[in-house]
Amino acid sequence: MAAWFTVVAPLIPEILRQARPYFTKAPQQALPPANIVAVQIGELQDAAAQNAESIKILAAEMQKTLTGLQEASMALEQRLRRARAVSLAALATAGVALAIAAAALALR
Repeated sequence: MAAWFTVVAPLIPEILRQARPYFTKAPQQALPPANIVAVQIGELQDAAAQNAESIKILAAEMQKTLTGLQEASMALEQRLRRARAVSLAALATAGVALAIAAAALALR
């Protein structure tokens, strides 16, 4: 699954809850055309305001996620450096052991 889906999934019920009134709104009684336009403009402004708020919430959640990912990445890089240092020390120890074994066989 895409990584963005895990960020958006908790917000889907909220998005649907806010969008539902716009799809289930009862039709207006026969309003004059000027009033219909005013009502539609008001509905669009409300929708835009709610969308802006939802986007702010989503951006905050994504920022938290990115911060967590960056912290985890730094921790993993540090662990990788430590593992690399340990493996190099093990390689050096193995090389010394091989040299000692070769010298012991040669002096025999």
